[in-house]
Amino acid sequence: MTTSTQALREYGLMLDPSGNIGSAIRFERPAYVYSHLFKDCTIGAFSFANAAGKVSVYRCRIGRYVQIGESTILGPPEHPQDWFSNHPFAFTRPRYMPRMYQLPDFARLAPEESDAPSYVNTVRNETIIGHEAYIGAGAFVRRGITIGNGAAIGARAVVTRDVPDYAIVVGNPARVLRLRFAENIVARMQKLAWWRFDLAPYKHRVDWSKVEPTLGFLEDELAAGRLQLLRPDTYEVRREGHGYAVQQLPEPLFA
Repeated sequence: MTTSTQALREYGLMLDPSGNIGSAIRFERPAYVYSHLFKDCTIGAFSFANAAGKVSVYRCRIGRYVQIGESTILGPPEHPQDWFSNHPFAFTRPRYMPRMYQLPDFARLAPEESDAPSYVNTVRNETIIGHEAYIGAGAFVRRGITIGNGAAIGARAVVTRDVPDYAIVVGNPARVLRLRFAENIVARMQKLAWWRFDLAPYKHRVDWSKVEPTLGFLEDELAAGRLQLLRPDTYEVRREGHGYAVQQLPEPLFA
């Protein structure tokens, strides 16, 4: 059974009518896609792309609480520059570019469907965006890059190499400016991995603007066994005709 864009909100997915789910995405609720392009991605709970501008996200594994600024491009396809031709007719497959293969001229020229490896799935293929990472407006992140947990990517940065946890990177090519917090705080954040837990019960008990008091409070709650894992409902949404097919998945994407 297919469902409409509006009905996807019942599953915790915010997708505008002008949004584009390429093939399929998997997400933990809530997730905010709005009017953007997300192709073959997984999206953790509370992650969102800014409703303004246009964002293009390809084959990304996006953690929880990720914030994606407007007009960013994450993990775009790369074409082989050392082949006879870098045009898709030389290396693609119908499942990767179904719209182009609808034209018989292209289908006659390009490779037929095959289970054999292709350039598309032999290059480093998945881009990793860590939990609570922040991607500034207009940033470009090359395919296959890993953005660490808590990292912050400056506006219009061009990221061509992996970014450490909690690093702030800026520029073209992007370089590490500094860490968001002192190294001992970063280590504690990583050990706690607070994105694993349901924080809603604590919203009146902590001041999120205070780093060390909040961190210490949650560490104490964890030690006392009072932090509960966040286990959001999780779905796969796939394009089907003029609507979407929704399938609930048995486990969250992130433990």
